[in-house]
Amino acid sequence: MVEDAFGVLAHPVRRELLVRLGQGEQRASDLARGLPISRSATSQHLRLMLAVGTVAERREGRERYYSLERDGLAEVDAWLERLDGFWARSLERLGEHLDASA
Repeated sequence: MVEDAFGVLAHPVRRELLVRLGQGEQRASDLARGLPISRSATSQHLRLMLAVGTVAERREGRERYYSLERDGLAEVDAWLERLDGFWARSLERLGEHLDASA
């Protein structure tokens, strides 16, 4: 069972759904279009993402609209921020090394 945003990111279909939702709120049927899985399977992924908190759902009549839930991705964002610090320090050290050897 997927319990957090990292588990959501572990599956290529869910990653694609997040990318598509990055463009804004979309209907479930539109999200399913073009994916290599059935609409039913897409709905299962969206329900899981909803339970984890990486997407929000809005109902309008029979339609379900999904959007990104930024707070649900906060743990991933914090982890990536730690990596950004690593790369910034590494590039800074490389620059110092190149300056010293010039």
